[in-house]
Amino acid sequence: MLVTDIAEEISVLSRFEKILLIEKISKMLLEEENPEKYFDPRKSYPVFTPINQEKGANQLQQFLDQQKS
Repeated sequence: MLVTDIAEEISVLSRFEKILLIEKISKMLLEEENPEKYFDPRKSYPVFTPINQEKGANQLQQFLDQQKS
């Protein structure tokens, strides 16, 4: 179903019904944000940070300096 079709159907609803629809959609979005849906709590996942990665920062700076020339 296209958004334009949905918009046409929603336009005939009363203000109160539109607010209830917003509430339902908000709840659906909150349920989708649940990290347990996407991640297994028994596993560990690596997180990459720039800490202790000075060599990469230096290489990037050299590349940027070359691009200026």
